[in-house]
Formats: sequence, C-alpha cells, structure tokens
Amino acid sequence: MVVEKRGRYGTGMFILILGLITLFGSLILAYLDFTGTWTGGIWKSDIISVLMEPRDGQSISLGVGLRLIHYVIAGVTLTILGGGLTASAMKMTPLIEEVTITLMCTSCKNQWEESIAKTSLESMGYPSVKSLSRRRCSKCGRFIRPRIVAVEGEASPKKA
Repeated sequence: MVVEKRGRYGTGMFILILGLITLFGSLILAYLDFTGTWTGGIWKSDIISVLMEPRDGQSISLGVGLRLIHYVIAGVTLTILGGGLTASAMKMTPLIEEVTITLMCTSCKNQWEESIAKTSLESMGYPSVKSLSRRRCSKCGRFIRPRIVAVEGEASPKKA
C-alpha cells in the first residue's frame, strides 16, 4: 500500500501537534502544582483538585478564569480532531492488483469466492492450470485442490 497525502494533511498535523502540546503541557503543570514545585513547596491533596483549582491570579487563566481542566479538555479535543483530519487526508493506494476468483470444491461442488493477487494467479500458470493448492472445503470438510471456475476483474483468460 502507498499512502498518498492530500491537502488536509498539513492542517490536521498542525492541529494534532497543538492538541498534544496543550494536553501534555497542562498535565505537566498539574503535576508540578501537585508536587509543590509550581506553588513553592505546598503539596496538594489530589490531582483532580489541582486541575479544578481556580487560577485567577496566574497568567495561565488568560484573564477569563481558565483552569487546567479546560486545557486538558481542549487538548484532548484538538488531538482527536487533528488525528481524525490527518487520517482522513491519507489515501491508501494498493500496489498489488487483486482479482476475485470463484472456486469450486471437486467433491461436493460447493462454490466460494476468494481474493488473490493477479501476479500470483499468473505465476501459477493460469489459465492452463485451473486448480489451487490444497485447502479444506468449508461445506464438506475434505482437503481438496479447488478448481477455479471464474475470475473477476479480467476481461478474458489468455490462451497458452
């Protein structure tokens, strides 16, 4: 598979990185406040109270009363949004052309479909060789060499 990046990839990566920085930055600040490094040696009781604590006198509140929990929520949201946008901007292109073949059990005449690489089909000698390696039939349970009945995705079989 080849991954092809389209237009939204750069924007998605920017939002993803911004979200991760916001998330981990706020968690690091919460840990520093919890251990007393941020506040000058005063240990807090639990990490949840540190996240919910008002930060009105600090520059981290941005003058609107933001708390660390708001940064955690924003970081998670931006990370999910950026990851989704980045993933949707990638297109998977298969390198190997696959064809669907219809196989038939030589014992009970049960038919089923399988997907196989076109190069594998050609390397085994198709269309002169019309049977595959041994496998178990799902209906009768016998080990058989199934016969190739039809090949989809091919205009007409080549004559050998």
